[in-house]
Amino acid sequence: MASNVVLVEGLVKKYGTYEALKGLSFTSNTELVILAGPNGAGKTTTVEILTTNLRPDSGRAEVMGYDVVNEYKAVRRVIAYLPQDYFVFGDLTPKEYVASYLMARGSSFWEAWRLAGEWLEAVGLSGVNRPMRQLSGGQMRRTYLAAMLATDAEVLFLDEPTAGIDVEARRDIWRLLREKVRSGTCILMTTHDMSEAETIADKVVILNEGRMLYEGPPKALVEKVGFSHKAVLSKEARVELKRYVDLGDRVLAYFSGKGEFEGLVSLLDDPRHLISVGTVDLEDAYLLLVRGELR
Repeated sequence: MASNVVLVEGLVKKYGTYEALKGLSFTSNTELVILAGPNGAGKTTTVEILTTNLRPDSGRAEVMGYDVVNEYKAVRRVIAYLPQDYFVFGDLTPKEYVASYLMARGSSFWEAWRLAGEWLEAVGLSGVNRPMRQLSGGQMRRTYLAAMLATDAEVLFLDEPTAGIDVEARRDIWRLLREKVRSGTCILMTTHDMSEAETIADKVVILNEGRMLYEGPPKALVEKVGFSHKAVLSKEARVELKRYVDLGDRVLAYFSGKGEFEGLVSLLDDPRHLISVGTVDLEDAYLLLVRGELR
C-alpha cells in the first residue's frame, strides 16, 4: 500500500525555454489539499501531470503508489479529474450527462441513473432538465462537479471547481467536498480564493514561478507571518506605519499585536481615517509570501 496518496518529487516541466515547474515536491494523504499561487505558478501543469495528461521532463510523481508515466493506466482507474475547461455536451440534460459519465467509468445504467439523481440533488440541480447548452456557467460547473463526486474514485483532481458558482451554492459544495474527504477520498484542487482555502483545506501548497513556497496547514502559514491585526487607513491619516501595503489612496497596515494596533488608533487625528479593521488571514499571509508587498 502506498505511504502517500499523492507523491510529487523533483518535478521539472519545460515548454521550450520556459520552465513551468522547477523541481517541485510535495505529498498528500487522505485529505483536502489546495494548490494556490498566481497565474503561471505551475498549478495546472502540476495537475495535468498528476492526471497523466502531461509528461514531466524529470522528477517523479505517483498517485496511490502508481507512477504517472509508467503506470498511467492504473492511475486513471483510481482518479477523476475536473479541468478548468470542459467539453460541453450541449444536447444532454445534466442527469443524462452525469449518468453517461458514470457508465463510461463502468457503472450499470440503473446505478448510474440513481447516482446522477442523488448527486445533482446534492449540488442543487435536481429540477434542472434543460439541455446543458441552455445552462448558466455556474450550473454547468455544478453538473460536472456532480459527475466527479458521484464516482468511486480514490483521488479527485479539481481545477478551480467553484469558479463562477454563487456564494450559497459554493458553501454547499464546500460541505460536499469535506464529506467526501471524511468518507476516505483524497481531494487535490486549485483555487484563487484564499477564503475558500482557509475554510476547507487540510493543507495548502503555495507555488510561485514553478517552485513550492509553502506546504502545510493554512493556520500555520497565518501564524508564520508574525502579524495578528490589520487596518485599512486613508492616506490622509498622519501616522507613521512600519508595515503596510500601498492601496492607492489607502494603505493596508499590519500590526504584531492588539496593543500596537490600539496605539496607532489613539494617534489618529480624525477617526474617519480608519476605514476598516480585522485580523490577519490566509489571504494576507499568501500575499506577503508570494508577492512580497509588505514594506
